[in-house]
Amino acid sequence: MLKPKKSVQNMAGYFVPLYERLWDIKIDSNENNYGSCPEVLECLKNTQISDVSFYPFYGELSQQLADFNGFDISNIKITNGADEALQSIVQTYMENGESLLTLDISFEMPVIYAQIQGGNIIRVPFKEKWKFPVADFIRELDNSSVKIVYLASPNNPTGNIIEENDLKNILDKSPDKVVIIDETYANYAGVSYKDFVKRYDNVFIVKSFSKDFALAGMRLGYIISNSENINNLKKVVSPFSVNSLAMKAGICALKNADYFNKIRENILKSGQDLKIFFESLGAVVYDSKANFLLVDFKQKSEFIYNKLRNENIAVKLFKKGSKLENHLRVTIPTFKGVEKIKNVLAPKPFLVFDMDGVLVDAGQSYRIAIARTFKKFSGKEAAPEDIQSAKNLGGLNNDWDLTQYLLKKSGIEIPYNRIVEEFQKIYWNEGNGLINNETPLFNSDLFEKLSKNYNLAIYTGRPAKEALFTLNKFKITKFFSLILTSDDVEKGQEKPNPFGLNQIKNMTIADNYYYFGDTQDDIIAAKAAGYNAIGVLPPQDKSEVLKTLLHEKGANVIINSVNDLLEILEQKNEAVC
Repeated sequence: MLKPKKSVQNMAGYFVPLYERLWDIKIDSNENNYGSCPEVLECLKNTQISDVSFYPFYGELSQQLADFNGFDISNIKITNGADEALQSIVQTYMENGESLLTLDISFEMPVIYAQIQGGNIIRVPFKEKWKFPVADFIRELDNSSVKIVYLASPNNPTGNIIEENDLKNILDKSPDKVVIIDETYANYAGVSYKDFVKRYDNVFIVKSFSKDFALAGMRLGYIISNSENINNLKKVVSPFSVNSLAMKAGICALKNADYFNKIRENILKSGQDLKIFFESLGAVVYDSKANFLLVDFKQKSEFIYNKLRNENIAVKLFKKGSKLENHLRVTIPTFKGVEKIKNVLAPKPFLVFDMDGVLVDAGQSYRIAIARTFKKFSGKEAAPEDIQSAKNLGGLNNDWDLTQYLLKKSGIEIPYNRIVEEFQKIYWNEGNGLINNETPLFNSDLFEKLSKNYNLAIYTGRPAKEALFTLNKFKITKFFSLILTSDDVEKGQEKPNPFGLNQIKNMTIADNYYYFGDTQDDIIAAKAAGYNAIGVLPPQDKSEVLKTLLHEKGANVIINSVNDLLEILEQKNEAVC
């Protein structure tokens, strides 16, 4: 198999979805949610055959950009988005082994382009969120390998701008280096450093039509630099990389530039409103000079992300283990979008469900697996009432523990790992075991109805792969904002320890919490975590004995089936709340 050059082999790359999902609100990529001015669409409707059949000419748009920015046409190079602008600068000036200097948290495409060229990357970390570390940055300029300096103002994803004096100090320190100033978001900040091009020969201003003029789909950007630099870039950039329709859209957008000034005010107002709302939920919202907010929701970030996604709202969640773990980047939507986000994230009662005996009838899966595993090692039958009695004892955190308990009670000592191995062969068997015998204990429309007024979660003693297998099989996974399994709690933290339920509190937003379980351990854990504890009688035991036990452990209410909870919640029974 062919291999790419060495500089490409170990790169992560930047991959995008292949197909479009029709989001109700798409605020994950910093596009302008107001869209382009209406005149742009009218211009495109007037497309002629010649616009499609012949190569484009760039003079008209180049001259408009020169006039718009106060430069000569020789200072302008139109590109296929800001991405091509960045790529062409790196390709033109970077030699193999030279370095690109940037912040450790910034737009990643210049890094990728430098790596393709065989360049090294020097990242300067933020010491204070998100204040530009000018002294550390200038210190790195002494490194003779640095050929290209990449700065974004405002920076993506932090939203901070670089102060003019800090930028001047950097430029004064680096006369022999290429300095890229990415101003993709500068029109939102109202601060541009394009005039530095007239004072420094090594400055390249990169601009885009994507974020402000809302032409992201047209892929249109440009570079402002001195004429000699522009001529050098023209040697590298493909001669017809920008298509004719993008040109028409850009010309029309510039002629109607006042449209952006109007919607900019709306975006700034929406951003302030959204910032106040997120802060009311306990989030840290950093000051941003762009059309997005960087928000630290801490442990609640995944819940917020999933809650929005389940309501068809796309935001950016940064990877676990990264320096931005638990942070969301939220493009500022329209006023209507802000109101929908408020409605989706408004604190609601949180209903948390155990699975086995509550949502799932495991009588023909887990319980048979217990009996068969017991028989494998003992040669005896395990009576159903003995299994239920063991469940009612409490303190047995899963069915492996319960099987071991039954064996020990019969005087048989088997290593725990052997019990687990045999049990899993019978129950799981890589998705081909008795797990396929499980049936739902809920009506088909229950969670559809509940999700309208309540947040929903799962907390189960099952391993994650087994829990998700069954939830996916029943087609209800989408209704749960959070799924906590045995994989998420350490030994000794299982029920009746309230650790897992406390974790759900820490990771979510609600005005009241309920836990639905079928064992005394469920009820004890719920009460210890400050939940409303609801006992649910499993199919195998509807006895008064179990009812009494669950009441004694603190159950607020006991219901015969999870399907009864709608009536209980609608009544707002004093015993529940």
